[in-house]
Amino acid sequence: MAFLTDNITIPKYSSISGIPTDTPISKWTNIGDIVSDLLVYIFPIAGILVFIYLLSGGFSLIFALGNPEKIKKAQGQITNAIIGFLIIFAAYWIVQILEIILGVQLL
Repeated sequence: MAFLTDNITIPKYSSISGIPTDTPISKWTNIGDIVSDLLVYIFPIAGILVFIYLLSGGFSLIFALGNPEKIKKAQGQITNAIIGFLIIFAAYWIVQILEIILGVQLL
């Protein structure tokens, strides 16, 4: 019994018609290019998530209605959101400093 893949040949990239042969297949040539392109999206998304988490903690604190356990949980959530903000803030500035020191464009 012959399998369907026995007679299949994969053409070379340069032999496919309609595709320019003088351009690279991908604009990413190394892992640094991928990380640089992703950082542009990661920092704003992380900031939005921290803001949502902070709002959630605030609403939890408002709706705790004097329950000490719920108040403590909401305060912990707000504290975690502030710590997350500080981590994101520090990471952003570390990336900016690395751009200057290494002379590369990351963001």
